[in-house]
Formats: sequence, C-alpha cells, structure tokens
Amino acid sequence: MKTDEQARQLLKDFHLRVTPTRISLLVALLKSRRPMSLDSAAEACGWQAGDRATVFRNLQALAEAGVVRVVRSAGRREVYEISSGATKQVKHAHVVCTECGRVECVDGAEQSGKAASVEGWKVTGQEVTLWGLCPTCG
Repeated sequence: MKTDEQARQLLKDFHLRVTPTRISLLVALLKSRRPMSLDSAAEACGWQAGDRATVFRNLQALAEAGVVRVVRSAGRREVYEISSGATKQVKHAHVVCTECGRVECVDGAEQSGKAASVEGWKVTGQEVTLWGLCPTCG
C-alpha cells in the first residue's frame, strides 16, 4: 500500500476527518525513521500542511485520537511519531540527547506489552526513554 493510501486508511480507521494537512503529516511521519519535531514535520509537508499553528493543532488531534504518539525530548520540545497502536510497529524505546535534544528510536529495546504494577496504582501506560549524549555532542 502506498504511503498516502496508508495515511488515508489510518484516518478512516480512527474515525477522523480526512484532510490534506492530516494526510501530508501522516505521510511524513510514516516515511520518517525517527520522531519529528513540529518544525521538521511542517517542513517535510511544505505548503500542504498550512502554517505552524495548523500543523500543531492537527498533530495534537492525531495524538488525542491515538494515531500519533508524543515523545518528550530533553525539556526542549515534543516530537511526534506514528503510534505503535496505529500500525503493526513494535513498541520501542527512545534515546534522547540531554545536550541538543535529538531523539532516536532504539531498535531491540522493546517494551513489554504489560505495564508494570505498582501497589495501589492503576497504571495506564509506560514508556522507556534512555538519556545521554548523542555522537555529535558526546
């Protein structure tokens, strides 16, 4: 299936409106090998995505629906990726550079499908994030 067809299908599967902005954002995220910042997503989509505010609102709507996952980056910014629940992608960890904020997916560091249990808590999810210095900053 072509990436734009896959993006359309994701929107339909999650009962979201199919718009040019959402299609272009999902295509960019599907093609990316690492989570994307707001700026890089807007740049990858070009004029099709609209202004930064439009891109931000659509990324937030996609995240609320569960199509896109927000990954926290070293306090500087949020980055976005396709949710593992939206595709057959395996859940994975991330590594974040504490100097420049670069974020990458970590292959082979999969999260277990079961959330940890903590006495008295109702755990609704878990994430694995590794922190350190990237090759450029290290």
